Amino acid sequence: MATPLSSARKKRGPSRIAIERRRDLIEAAIRDIARNGYATVTVASICAEAGFSRGLIGHYFTNKEELLLEAVKTVATELGSAIRDAANAAKPDPAQMLHALIHASFTPPGLTDEKIAVWVSLASSARWSEQLAKIYREIWVDYRSGVGRLFTRAAEARDVAINASHVALAFSQLVEGLWIGLAANRSSINANDAEHCCHHYVDLILDAKTQSPASAAPAPRKRRALA
Repeated sequence: MATPLSSARKKRGPSRIAIERRRDLIEAAIRDIARNGYATVTVASICAEAGFSRGLIGHYFTNKEELLLEAVKTVATELGSAIRDAANAAKPDPAQMLHALIHASFTPPGLTDEKIAVWVSLASSARWSEQLAKIYREIWVDYRSGVGRLFTRAAEARDVAINASHVALAFSQLVEGLWIGLAANRSSINANDAEHCCHHYVDLILDAKTQSPASAAPAPRKRRALA
């Protein structure tokens, strides 16, 4: 028969040190994935990145795959939280919420070089991993649903007819395609230009009479009078 003390011990969650070690390993895995790609990460490379012995992973994760999946989920969660927070801060105007969402999608802390690299690894590896594919599908189903609702509300406010599901699909692929471009070709694509492309897309879909600040054309320079 279990005593009250033994029952309390069983209910007790992981220790602070255990939580910190798990987080250290997840962050090391994120850096390792960003540097070397999902498929090439090993237990040894993760432990070397974290500065821990190889045996430590077994104390906190069932196997390497569980740790890598947690790393991918962490990046997706952090990016999603930054996007939601930015959109919520722009309430109640749904169009401004879309523009805020875009800005958060191409600036820290929502998006960083490491997050871009991990996302590209997720997208490119999902075809060969059912677990990754499940994460990938769930992220985009939720994302497109939320974006579609914002486009619907913004379009209704402007009396513009749209197919919200198609618009949200195209928008999500535009964002992801630009992320991939940023990861692959920083010499010709930068985050600022990528963000502006998405602002322009929203303005075109909504046929906005007033452009977003980010997509407006720069003001002409004033000429100095000749002496």
